[in-house]
Amino acid sequence: MLTNTFCHLPRIGSVTERKIWEAGITTWEDALNNGGRYPKLFSRSALEGLSDSICRLENGDANWFAHRLPRTETWRLCSHFADRTAFVDIETSSGPGPMHITTIALYDGRQLRTYIHGRNLEAFCDDILDSSLLVTFNGRCFDAPIIQRELRAALPEAHVDLRFVLRSIGLKGGLKSCEQQMGLDREDLEGLDGYFAVLLWDEYQTTGDERALETLLAYNAADVLSMPILLAHAYKAKLLEAPFCGLPLPPSELPDNPHQACTEIIQRIRKRFGLRFLPKMAKGRPVGCP
Repeated sequence: MLTNTFCHLPRIGSVTERKIWEAGITTWEDALNNGGRYPKLFSRSALEGLSDSICRLENGDANWFAHRLPRTETWRLCSHFADRTAFVDIETSSGPGPMHITTIALYDGRQLRTYIHGRNLEAFCDDILDSSLLVTFNGRCFDAPIIQRELRAALPEAHVDLRFVLRSIGLKGGLKSCEQQMGLDREDLEGLDGYFAVLLWDEYQTTGDERALETLLAYNAADVLSMPILLAHAYKAKLLEAPFCGLPLPPSELPDNPHQACTEIIQRIRKRFGLRFLPKMAKGRPVGCP
């Protein structure tokens, strides 16, 4: 889809881009060969921008496109940077005292890596450097600012926030709700949310029970393992809105979670806090927490 994109060029917005497509110019190559015939659609600077775009894509410069694409259109980067995409999610603590990152999950479509506060959290800063495209759910508002503030990590500037992409195609709600609408099952983790993740960390810190930490890692991992499926669904839906046939992302299946949730720990925490039904919450902390 990126090589069908023109809205990153000077003076070309979504309306003009659609006129370009409807004129039969659907690729950068079409525009460079025929764009001069449509002076109302392509300025000289726009055509120069296309030549620059080809060079930037050949050099794998996702950040260059991220600076020029509207935030709502960064999903177009996914097909060309799929092999350097990082799906990232964090979990956090909750008072007393300052909130901090407890765990991070990073999935590149092949390997899942997890990072734990007090053990290897800082290693994330080195590992994320291998990625050109960041994919999160609500990460623009939550994950990315906290990671940058706490770890000062150099995150990719090219960032796809699935929350907004999915909303644009009618999938609304939180990550778990979107998963359910797609028919994805979390099995032993079903019904858990970010508030429970806070309780799992507290349980681990208080008791030292590694099963609580393992359950937290399983929960954190589940958040990123479903993202490629949600992204592929959104990408296909967005292509259907264009007046030409584009290539969808390769289909993917939900991979096995390498971390195992402990039902005994889950039931223990539910019983202690009377959590038959978990409270609604803002990601990372219960609603009403400061």
